[in-house]
Amino acid sequence: MNLESKKIIKQLRSKLLIQTLVTQTIIDLLIDKGFFTYSEFNNSLKETIEDMGDTVIENTDLMHNISSFLEEEFDSNNELEDDSVMKGMFYGPMGEA
Repeated sequence: MNLESKKIIKQLRSKLLIQTLVTQTIIDLLIDKGFFTYSEFNNSLKETIEDMGDTVIENTDLMHNISSFLEEEFDSNNELEDDSVMKGMFYGPMGEA
């Protein structure tokens, strides 16, 4: 790993730490002010994680289907047909194309 990569990773770690601290502080303040309880927060967090997991699984299936479709499309048209190649060509006098 080169020096630039190490620098970028260090910056990302720093940003992640700051984001985590800010998020935790906001959660603590909301719990302290009585907007919700710790157990309500945990339940909501668990539901969000499960929903996000479902979304990732659904999108993975969608991406797999799209990839399969594209592979089939391009495999079936492996060789370029003369008509598709010739459509964009102009045969005429030089300089008038």
